[in-house]
Amino acid sequence: MTHNDIGHINNLDRTQQEALKTCWIALTNAICEETSITIDEIVGSNEGDALFRSIGYDDPDVLILRWLRARKWDINAAVQQLIDTLKWRKDSAVDNLLLKGENELNSNEIQTNKSYYMGYDKFNRPINYIHVRQHIKDQFPLEQTEKFGIFSVETGRKLLKESNETGTVVIDMNGFGMNNMDYSLVKYFLHLLENFYPESLGLALIIHAPLIFYSCWAIIKHWLDPIIQNKIHFLRNNEDLFEFIHPSNIPKCLNGNHPDFQFIQPTIEEKTMYKAFRTDKQGRKIARANHRRAARNYLKVTLKWANGDENEDLFEERKEVKEQLRDTFEQFVPYIHTQTCYHRNGMINEPIFNISYENLCRRNELNIVQF
Repeated sequence: MTHNDIGHINNLDRTQQEALKTCWIALTNAICEETSITIDEIVGSNEGDALFRSIGYDDPDVLILRWLRARKWDINAAVQQLIDTLKWRKDSAVDNLLLKGENELNSNEIQTNKSYYMGYDKFNRPINYIHVRQHIKDQFPLEQTEKFGIFSVETGRKLLKESNETGTVVIDMNGFGMNNMDYSLVKYFLHLLENFYPESLGLALIIHAPLIFYSCWAIIKHWLDPIIQNKIHFLRNNEDLFEFIHPSNIPKCLNGNHPDFQFIQPTIEEKTMYKAFRTDKQGRKIARANHRRAARNYLKVTLKWANGDENEDLFEERKEVKEQLRDTFEQFVPYIHTQTCYHRNGMINEPIFNISYENLCRRNELNIVQF
């Protein structure tokens, strides 16, 4: 799905536009009620920081609309799920996971290459390939595999291009046996996608499913929301993938032209950069303060808009504060995120890491103290 589809940011009817406004008001009120704070205190609180960090590079309206569509425009249900998501992000330490990145994951599990991103489908959606035979139930602690999955979804958000809002999953069942069937993990990830990352799946392609899997599928399909079920397609052979994905974006192990995925270890330079950002307390403090200031401005202007302010300059003002929010988040990224394998193989282009590191080195060389 893209920004231009019905019910998305560039294609809202009057009722949906009003629902978006009401949702912003209801969400801020709910945060205040949950935490006993005022609206002016939301940004800087745990819940406010979780909200605006989860927005990341996105247009905040796009995030809110995900939950509205997922809850069929039931504003109360959407707000409750947003509140539950903020709590879940805190309880699951998602921000800490993003702070430490691949260092927080089981390196042996990463290098099984059971799950990875490679290229884009014909609708320009990033593709997550999953080779089920590489997952052995109980080979790794469940908590570690759950972290791997969360980090993968968060990484996938940085792979979204232009106006696309969803990704594609290719599930390769070749070599599947019952030792690969992990019902608890499947249930966990379905809950994750439906509740905490709604409207993020565009298409799921299951290929090479053996007869033995269909008895498993008879159980799994009852856990699926009908909307997700409609996005799942069973394919008979590798060539059927060509209908959805160009061979240049299919790995050779599935008869494509792309070299099979290999995890790339971080370089010494990257490790040095990581350490430099983690020890630059002053730089982090400044970047966080700037991002919070931008978030406060965005929230202030958005609530004016949501409450019916018809000032003709408000639309442009809201556009400006949205861009400021994104820009300050980008400056904050090196202090709260890490580079990944996809930065190393060129799939993610996030130059702010190098730009900020060069600036940090210059400051250190000149021994400039920032206030």
